[in-house]
Amino acid sequence: MKFNQIKYSRGQQIVFVVLACFIVGCFIANWSAKKFGLFNKIIELPTNNNFTPDSTLLTEIKSFEAQLDSFEWQCQREFSPRRQTNLTRERFEFDPNTIDSVDILRLGFQPFMAHNWLQYRRHGGKIYTHKKLRSIYGIDTILVDSLKEFLTFYSIKPEIKDSSTTYKPKEFFTFELNSADTALLCKLPGIGKGRAAMIINLRTTLGGFYSAEQLREIENIPDSIIDKILPYITIELDSLKTIDINHSSIKRLHKHPYISYYQARAIYNLRWDKKHKGKIENLEELLNLKEFSKEDFEKVKNYLRIN
Repeated sequence: MKFNQIKYSRGQQIVFVVLACFIVGCFIANWSAKKFGLFNKIIELPTNNNFTPDSTLLTEIKSFEAQLDSFEWQCQREFSPRRQTNLTRERFEFDPNTIDSVDILRLGFQPFMAHNWLQYRRHGGKIYTHKKLRSIYGIDTILVDSLKEFLTFYSIKPEIKDSSTTYKPKEFFTFELNSADTALLCKLPGIGKGRAAMIINLRTTLGGFYSAEQLREIENIPDSIIDKILPYITIELDSLKTIDINHSSIKRLHKHPYISYYQARAIYNLRWDKKHKGKIENLEELLNLKEFSKEDFEKVKNYLRIN
């Protein structure tokens, strides 16, 4: 390809012209500087070591610095969270188990601390000592320590555990577990209103107890308490509420805590297969289902019946 055959676009031609003008301008500037000595002249600033600022200027500078210091102190005072708490802090006796959110804020705690405090109580937490109060998540421990002398515990008394002695009722008695009410259950060692309510709730859900060992399914009652109350318990199986597996839907079967959805569906399908045609003759036929282990069957059989 010959050089004279190369064609450039309009934009490329403009770039070449601008670049050429720039190069020529640089040569001209360099030549002018050398010929006329433009860069050899140095501007000398006047220096005066005896210069003294005006007294008015000094006064204004000092006043400005004082205003800056005052502004910085006010910012620290107004916007510090701890300072804000101190401004509204009050001192009075209070019970940490009954105090409300308004009084917690009056003591100087932040709103989120009051929220955590009340949440701890709502979940059944009890505060027996100031150390227990310090353990609440996010609480201001320094503020808690300063309030130690104002703490009172009128609402509750801490339980005193003595391993050398075992609590026993004044009279030994027995009771039927499936008919006992809250008052009777509360007479047992280690059982209060809360645990009595848990026992009755499980009894209602299951349809009654067939064994006192079922009480161990309640998470909030330790085995040590169960062991203490077992000698007082008797059970009558006639009071159990049972489910007729030949006339119950999958939903009704699954409603029982011991029967999963897949087990309920397996019972329903067994009942309506070609062999049974709507009627299961023997409960032990459930052992032939893969959904039921022997343990599962022993656990649930007392709540099932065939009509």
